[in-house]
Amino acid sequence: MDLRGEDLFAVAESLAELIGAPVTIEDENSTVLAYSTGEQSVDEARVDTILRRQVPDRLRQLLTEAGVFERLYHDTDVLYVDLHLPEVLPRAAIAVRDGDRPIGSIWAAMKSAPTAMQESILRSAVPVVAEHIAAERDRGDLTRRLQADRVRALINGGEPASRAAGALGVEGRLTVAAAAPLVVGRSLPSGVLSALTLYLEALAVDSVAAQFDDVIYVVIGASESDVRRLAEDFLGRARSGSEFVVAVGREVNTASQAHLSKGDADWVLTALQHARAGGVVGTMKENLASVLALRAADIFDGLGVLTPLAALARHDEQHGTDLVATARAFLSRGGDVSASAAALHVHPNTLRNRLRRCTDSCGVDLTDADTRLILMLHLKLVGLRDH
Repeated sequence: MDLRGEDLFAVAESLAELIGAPVTIEDENSTVLAYSTGEQSVDEARVDTILRRQVPDRLRQLLTEAGVFERLYHDTDVLYVDLHLPEVLPRAAIAVRDGDRPIGSIWAAMKSAPTAMQESILRSAVPVVAEHIAAERDRGDLTRRLQADRVRALINGGEPASRAAGALGVEGRLTVAAAAPLVVGRSLPSGVLSALTLYLEALAVDSVAAQFDDVIYVVIGASESDVRRLAEDFLGRARSGSEFVVAVGREVNTASQAHLSKGDADWVLTALQHARAGGVVGTMKENLASVLALRAADIFDGLGVLTPLAALARHDEQHGTDLVATARAFLSRGGDVSASAAALHVHPNTLRNRLRRCTDSCGVDLTDADTRLILMLHLKLVGLRDH
């Protein structure tokens, strides 16, 4: 059987004809790479798999719980898999390897265990399918690198961005969004970029995406509000949506301004990661205070003991007072003495005495607008860092 001159779909068709059973060829993540066209409706699971180009989550879970994937990728021979479910016909399956590394599998829907001849045909197809998958990956890697280079040029703005936008087919108004792990230093869950690309393609949204380290940048030809809505919908659908956050930049009119949207997204992403709330979509408008605090971090750190907050904290440490807590409560309640006192469980007069001590002992006048601004930003920064 010489199938090397055919594409992967032709290989699936030829295999199906030789063994007399519908065939699917999948990668190691259960994404469908090719399938035979005859008898597509052999069972519900095959229909869903082909339509989604992915083995359904429920079936993957059942196969995992039954130990099928573990056996499949540790064995070199054909497995006969019967889950004893009316909607899932038994399958013959064999792993496809590149050396010792599993890179895919071949599945054939069968009502009974495969014959010796059918097993022999499946085994002989493995090296052919391995070559095809490796070749497809090489082509895919080259295409992804080219796209990544163009996306990088696009989100960096300027004249190169205009040329990149033309090559990528994303012109006119656009918005940049960035997705990253909830916890800095962790990797994005596998398959997020592919799932996001498929999601946007299914909606026929003009977009391009690329991953750089642990951040996925998506450039979408839509308004900021529409991109926010798309991101929320995607997070709601994604199995691992709670493990990452999405920041949406401003809408810009031309590709040459894309760096402005990307800059917004980067800062908002940092703010969301500090907040440590997974499955969150944020914009600059919603996170402006946090972004300003983070951008002022170097200034606050450089001033050290000279800041109003440092003066209050030093007094608390030396005298056992609660001036920092008093300032935080007072500022977060808009200077309302009664509400601040209630939050601290003290009498309003006690609060007034503390406010006077802030001024007299620390030189921090909480009725001064500039002092309030500085303190609120610094307290915001401390709150973000505490997360």
